[in-house]
Amino acid sequence: FVNKFDMDKFSELRSSNVYYRFAPSGDWELGSWLLRSGLSMSAINTFLSLHLVCFSCVITISTHTELLPSGPHWKLQEICTSHPTKRLLILYWHDPLELVQFLFNNPKFQDPMELSPYRLYVSAARLHHIYTEWMLGEDAWSMQ
Repeated sequence: FVNKFDMDKFSELRSSNVYYRFAPSGDWELGSWLLRSGLSMSAINTFLSLHLVCFSCVITISTHTELLPSGPHWKLQEICTSHPTKRLLILYWHDPLELVQFLFNNPKFQDPMELSPYRLYVSAARLHHIYTEWMLGEDAWSMQ
């Protein structure tokens, strides 16, 4: 499943730009913020007409965004109880396997992701062990 991201029709172009269809990542960040801002399409188009960015209209941002690979989708399940409730109980969840696949396939997480535990010491004498992350801990070390 690690190569799933590479099967995208734009994968070759994304090798040099993770946010392909958006020029630099700053364009993606601005476009993403505008789409989630709650502004009307008219207000976004007015902003984009200032020629401060490379987008011409909100439709361009939406089209570019839809071409990016999506993350895992939320699932829901109704919970039936033996006692009456005022509201229907609904459990919202993600499939853990889909989440792991998303993280491993997302190039944004490839560099900072640590898959092997390691030990870090204050000095070469190895007298004082440093614990700042889970991969530096005894549990991670003992599981390998």
